[in-house]
Amino acid sequence: MKALRSLQEIDRDLYRVRDELRRLPAERDRRQAELDAHRARIDAEKEAVDQLHVRAKELEDTATIQRQRIRKLEKESMEQRDVSVIEACRYEARSLKRQVEESERATLEMMERMEAMRAEIAEKETKLAEERTVFEEFCQNVETELGDAQGRHDALAGRREEQLSGDLPRETLALYDRLIEARGGEAMAMLDGGVCQGCYMSVPPNLVVRLTRGREVTQCPSCDRILYLG
Repeated sequence: MKALRSLQEIDRDLYRVRDELRRLPAERDRRQAELDAHRARIDAEKEAVDQLHVRAKELEDTATIQRQRIRKLEKESMEQRDVSVIEACRYEARSLKRQVEESERATLEMMERMEAMRAEIAEKETKLAEERTVFEEFCQNVETELGDAQGRHDALAGRREEQLSGDLPRETLALYDRLIEARGGEAMAMLDGGVCQGCYMSVPPNLVVRLTRGREVTQCPSCDRILYLG
């Protein structure tokens, strides 16, 4: 049982290190995904600004053509003597002027909106740059921590191999290996006051007696962990 408890201590540390080796890259990937999402949102906002700019340019071009048409109509109305033609020219010119005014108002609103959006985008770009700087520092720390964790992992794995080279019964080791996987690195539990410290359930008195004798491996009937006396 002493050899098994020594193996449990090694495996407990080994599972913690393995969890760290999984957790750190996962956290790095999560932060990278957040930065990528921020970048995508900013790019989408830039695209929206570009579309507004295109629309504003279209309105300006249309207004320019309409102004040219207005000047032509005004000239024609001055050259014409036919009252109906003059009225038709003036009517069309008034209609075009209203359209030009609407286009100018819409263009101005778009320009103001684009200015506000660009200012907001600039703030977000600054914030993203700061976040990326923090992320790059985090990545450097992760690489250092991963190197340290891998070193601890290899050392623990070596100690585990040494422990396995002892005289642990094959059946006991097979049971232990099954439990260590099922219980997340905790295959054993101390029995204290008739209570399993792994699941905090009471153990029948006859099992306590068997465990006290120490002649066989005794498992908790509730969580299946291998019991030992503190």
